Amino acid sequence: MRLGTVYYLDEHMPLRDEVVDWLESARAAEKALKALIMHIFGEYARGHDLVKLYRKVKDSVKLKISEGSLARPSAYYTQARYPSARIERPHEEIFEDMAGEAVRTAEVVVNEVSEAIRDP
Repeated sequence: MRLGTVYYLDEHMPLRDEVVDWLESARAAEKALKALIMHIFGEYARGHDLVKLYRKVKDSVKLKISEGSLARPSAYYTQARYPSARIERPHEEIFEDMAGEAVRTAEVVVNEVSEAIRDP
């Protein structure tokens, strides 16, 4: 239920507006993990490395996510954004099946995080 500007799961675990905003705005693995970090620790996480973001929360909440499944999409982000990062032409070297795998991983992350914080 929503009271004012804070969502409440119960009287002990309020969801800050920022947590909801991060999760609803992106529906992407990185921002979902950042929403969870904000929810658990009350801090803004920096960086794009999904494995590092996951490691910040893995001891605090059980998610059905493996670090290995996060490594590849994390690398694609860097490679696609910065052509000097190992691939000269990412648009030619990241194939549809690779992108599909990354999207499926992102969906799992978003679903797991949503369930973990009980997405309102």
